[in-house]
Amino acid sequence: MKFSLIILLVLIVSCKQTTSTKYEKKTYFSNGFAYIYNEKDYENKIINRKIKTNETIISTNNIRRGALLKISNPRNGKNIIAKNSKRINYPDFYKILIVENIAQQLNLNKDYPYIEIEEIKKNKSFIAKKAEMHAEEKQVPNKAPVEKVKISNLGKKSIKKLEEKPKFVIILGNFYSLKSAKNLKKRIYNESQLLKNKKISIKKINDNNYEVFLGPYYTINIIKNDYIALKQINFEEIDVKIIK
Repeated sequence: MKFSLIILLVLIVSCKQTTSTKYEKKTYFSNGFAYIYNEKDYENKIINRKIKTNETIISTNNIRRGALLKISNPRNGKNIIAKNSKRINYPDFYKILIVENIAQQLNLNKDYPYIEIEEIKKNKSFIAKKAEMHAEEKQVPNKAPVEKVKISNLGKKSIKKLEEKPKFVIILGNFYSLKSAKNLKKRIYNESQLLKNKKISIKKINDNNYEVFLGPYYTINIIKNDYIALKQINFEEIDVKIIK
């Protein structure tokens, strides 16, 4: 009888622990280049759907359809809020597809249409906190892994002057140790002939955080070329940030 009571008590405690556990989905945040729709892109089969350019249409395949997104131009502080309304295939270098009137509202420079995307939760009118990078070290195995490429903003948070021509860097990863950061740099040089002569830098953020990045870049076309080279050695998904 005593043994049965102990078993019952353990089961009750286990049930309480299970039901009290809550999981909160992280709010989506990303930054990169916007693909500005042109009807010729559909005619040339660069994208798979024709769009009415007079409508406020955005499309990103990185988040569910119907999600409410805040799209910002960090260089001038302008932003709009719109629904992820369609599923459209566009070149995966870009973070989002937008129509011309949105680009005009944000006053985007078409040579480098850099934007930030932030999901707005249904129970909140605005999400102020941006998604943070994981502090844990990314492993670098001998064979090329699937890595996430980030292009990070190393400049000040102040609004950039519109006449300034921005520079970019591609963040290849953040590592707990300098040794791991050097291993990634060495692996890229060994595995990619296209990136062999590119400048890869390591920046010490603190004693437990070493950032590896490519660049700086001055044109979007060169970033595209290096993005393709990174994809070939199993890096995927680009986030973009600006440096001063």
